Amino acid sequence: MNKNKNTAEQILDTAQSIVQEFGFNGFSYAHIAEKVGIRTASIHYYFPNKEDLGNALIARYYKNFISGIAEIDSVTENNLEKLRKFISLYGGPVQDYCLCMGVMLSTDLATLSNQTREGIAELFTANLTWLERVLEQGRREGQLSFKGDSNVLAHQFLASLQGAQLLARSFRDLNRFDMIANGLISALT
Repeated sequence: MNKNKNTAEQILDTAQSIVQEFGFNGFSYAHIAEKVGIRTASIHYYFPNKEDLGNALIARYYKNFISGIAEIDSVTENNLEKLRKFISLYGGPVQDYCLCMGVMLSTDLATLSNQTREGIAELFTANLTWLERVLEQGRREGQLSFKGDSNVLAHQFLASLQGAQLLARSFRDLNRFDMIANGLISALT
């Protein structure tokens, strides 16, 4: 059973890497099979069709995101520092000139299953809910300074990070992501 889990995880890891670089419609099971070193039939065993794979990818990405923000909350009390760590979650894919899974799957939204689309919406909702809470707490505790609604700012913050990923990738310039991320933080202090 461990072997099965490892193979399924290898498939998901490989698929995620491909999706974050090429998009959901930019690969076939043959691409994954070649990279993992298995037959396409093995992929179909775990994920009978690409829709199943998409659902599994977004569910796993959501779970990992929830774990990531829970870890940020558990090890960091200062809300400004929480935002910096949140930015680093978005900065990870940029190091390889890739985009976060949510952004890449959103570009293929019209061709994804309802379940996968709902998973993307849940992922973005979790991002926004967490950001709004951290922004509001930070303002209340005097760590952050901003005017207006924390919900609106949470949307702007998330959209800015997603756009920063796109610009860094488009220009093949990591400094563009850093410039935008630093601007987000300096606007709050």
